[in-house]
Amino acid sequence: MTMPIHMKRLAASATLLASSALLSGCLFQPGTFDATLHIAADRQFTFTYEGEIVMAGMDQLADMAEEAEGEQPCYNDSGKERPCTEEELAERAREDAMGREMMEGMLGGVDLEDEEQVAEMTAMLERQAGWNSVEFIGDGTFVVDFSITSTLGHDFDFPTFEDMPMSNSFVQVRLRQDGRARISAPGFAPTGGNPMGAMFMGMMGAFSEDAVQGGEAEPQVDMRQPEGTFRVVTDARILANNTDEGPVTDPRGQMLVWEIGSNTAAAPTALIDFGE
Repeated sequence: MTMPIHMKRLAASATLLASSALLSGCLFQPGTFDATLHIAADRQFTFTYEGEIVMAGMDQLADMAEEAEGEQPCYNDSGKERPCTEEELAERAREDAMGREMMEGMLGGVDLEDEEQVAEMTAMLERQAGWNSVEFIGDGTFVVDFSITSTLGHDFDFPTFEDMPMSNSFVQVRLRQDGRARISAPGFAPTGGNPMGAMFMGMMGAFSEDAVQGGEAEPQVDMRQPEGTFRVVTDARILANNTDEGPVTDPRGQMLVWEIGSNTAAAPTALIDFGE
């Protein structure tokens, strides 16, 4: 038995609500980029990221959800179509407003179509250490130049935004008690392994099926795949990694290289030992 279209709409909304509750923060992903993490055996490190940070798709999904819901009929207890009552239409409007408010909350309340709010967010980022330049180029995309040098005395995540909780880090370094560190880059995974992409794909599946059953063209959202190069350079001992070629010689020690694109099978990972 086929689920009525309006029920699928609610299921898609539930998916989004569950995803936002799970992620509990802003959703971003890389666009085109070049990133390098240099960690020395004495735990001094430098991380650089040049390229795009994308927040595209949120407004499009909200508009699609509202349009899909607004065009759907109501049903009686036997599943037959009937005209919607004024109360039902009002309830739809309330649900749509709640959904859009939720999406805005996931972006820290930033309306990417409001030039003043975007300018404030850009200025906020440039106040933070490491953000050398930030430029908004439209379609939810920021072009950034980030670099930071420090001592790895604690876990490291990139990016972090002031007053905006993040939970889908592009790059993570996790220190262990035994003098080792695990490096991972979940944000450079293919869409299915990226929290933002996984959420979008689930929602798009529901919307696409609705459109096909309604005789419409499938809705399209610009789901950018990360594309670029990620390097880890270290003179510490490399215990494990999932590169294709393994470590190569570098003047600073050894280097691991991942070329990220549509054929990327998994997020980059490595385990290093500081020899302590």
